[in-house]
Amino acid sequence: MKKIAVILFISGLVSCASHDKQNKHYNTNIAPTDLQKDVKYVKKQLEKMHPDLYWYISKEDLDRKFDSLSRNLKVPMKPNEFYLKISPIVASVHQGHMSMNMISLVSPDSLKKKYKGSKHPLNFFTFEYLNDKLYVKSNDSKKDSIIQIGSEILDINGIKPQDLFNKYRKTFTSDGFNETGIPKFFAKKAKSFYNEEIGFTDSIQFHISCGDSVFHQTVKRTFRNKETKEERKQLADSLKMVYAKTDTLTSKKLTKEELKIKKIADKKLAKELNYKRKWFGYDSETKQYSKELIYPVKNDSTIVLLKIKDFVEGKVKVYDTIFAELKHHNVQNLIIDLRGNPGGRLNEIYKLSQYLNDSTYQFIQPATITNRTTFFNVFKERSVVEKILAAPFLSVFASVRGISAKRYEDNSLKLPIQSSKLTDPKPLNYKNKIYVITDGMTFSAAAIISSHLKGRNRAIFVGEETGGTFNGTVAGMMPVLKLPHSKLKLRVGLMTIKPKEQTKKEGFGVIPDVKIKPTIEEIVNKNDPELQWILKEIGKYNKP
Repeated sequence: MKKIAVILFISGLVSCASHDKQNKHYNTNIAPTDLQKDVKYVKKQLEKMHPDLYWYISKEDLDRKFDSLSRNLKVPMKPNEFYLKISPIVASVHQGHMSMNMISLVSPDSLKKKYKGSKHPLNFFTFEYLNDKLYVKSNDSKKDSIIQIGSEILDINGIKPQDLFNKYRKTFTSDGFNETGIPKFFAKKAKSFYNEEIGFTDSIQFHISCGDSVFHQTVKRTFRNKETKEERKQLADSLKMVYAKTDTLTSKKLTKEELKIKKIADKKLAKELNYKRKWFGYDSETKQYSKELIYPVKNDSTIVLLKIKDFVEGKVKVYDTIFAELKHHNVQNLIIDLRGNPGGRLNEIYKLSQYLNDSTYQFIQPATITNRTTFFNVFKERSVVEKILAAPFLSVFASVRGISAKRYEDNSLKLPIQSSKLTDPKPLNYKNKIYVITDGMTFSAAAIISSHLKGRNRAIFVGEETGGTFNGTVAGMMPVLKLPHSKLKLRVGLMTIKPKEQTKKEGFGVIPDVKIKPTIEEIVNKNDPELQWILKEIGKYNKP
């Protein structure tokens, strides 16, 4: 799988699409007959590829939606106008992994070099959508620090967040009927929605409310080639500090032997840092690790917070190191923080589960697929070069997977995979108390590991209902299809992944034992009411 992913990525770099061609298509009106063909294409591909298309909607209702749209397509539309018509139908299937993307305006071909590596004004910020208001959650802009964390955005270029939400709400969904994930997903998508409304630009104007002040602030695009000498010097200094110990910052001249010792120590330090960044998944842009062990109570190593931002970055084997440390410190209370975790690798949460069980168990059910050739759908919309490079590996993979699938009495086709087999726990499995913190952005793989722990009564859950449903999701390999005429992109999951543990309440997430929803003030001030509740429960919380 890793080889396939690398090949597809590299081959994708071989051909660079024309920006001018993309911009021209963005402004092109498409004939109703061609739009109707796109509707038919989407319907056909969903029926062919999606293994649980009618999980949350009946076939009759979905067919009626597609038919109604086709009948009402009577005037030409631009691609993104069509997006507002068809994406709500795709979202009505209530599968969060399945999504459609708009076409974006980009820099013209003549200015590709200028804009390469530039940073859009909105990309400095992350947002929080809470109680129908959009707040600044983080600001990485050095030039626009006046826009403080916690500031409420009244509008951007005159467009109110509430109007933006109302316009695009039906174009996206979480899994099932869950609503806690919707504000989180909107906050994440707000940048792309504003980009569509504003268009390609080098500056935007924020209308901000902060405390008792209301003001306007213009934020500009940054260009890599305009990086100042001072910024480069600051970067160089910061890199030096990474490899230098504070006790070496002295004016004393070192002897040859001392220099030798220092060189060995610095080399060892650099090696340790590189190991940690590689294994724990370091993001150089956010300066955060994918996995991080934190001891929240001073001078007490028996309580540990394992913060997992995603199941994508870092090495899967990092859990060997993590749980060895827990064993070393004789940890009695493990707090797993899955807030904001959008999911990722199935094999990673399977690996994690082996440390959170103390007896033989089954992690997930065999995956459901539509037919034995379903994995060949990954070839769809790929270039000739990509198909040639990937064919030797992907063809074998798709064929073996198809042959391995088993037809059940209910006519479902299920694929046994490693994580669906009976599994023994790891020797260093953790046996003591577990708390799990979740929110609406706890999705996909993060929701599946939550379902597993909740279903086995292995942990106490604190926070908000997960955005991913308790009973599983449709994901696995997810080819991206390009509609023939509108050129909109559609992503479809090929496998239904269900945890072994199930609940009768279909279409909802893992419900916390203790419901806590932070206020914007708590978020801004970096208070953590969920963690505070857990520490109080343990008897180790001291109010600062």
